[in-house]
Amino acid sequence: MKNVKFKELRQRGGYTQAALGRVFGITPDYVNIIENGRQTPGFVLAKRIADFFGVTVDELFFCEPKEQNVQKSAADCMYGRCCYAAKFGSCE
Repeated sequence: MKNVKFKELRQRGGYTQAALGRVFGITPDYVNIIENGRQTPGFVLAKRIADFFGVTVDELFFCEPKEQNVQKSAADCMYGRCCYAAKFGSCE
């Protein structure tokens, strides 16, 4: 699945793939690989990128958009299997 959030933040910040790659010491090809969802960076790089854009790693790489990230059941929320529960402790 494409990482729309990563690409959106990069473009909103006015960075090309090459420019963002230089910021993090990675190749433009690797930026493209991340954007196209072919690979998720390791935690250290993911954290640096998330901090750079002012979001959490979870928001940047793992959570679905809110309209798609709905609670499937009370058990999903209770066991933290939705992004909202993971971030805030519950879906309420």
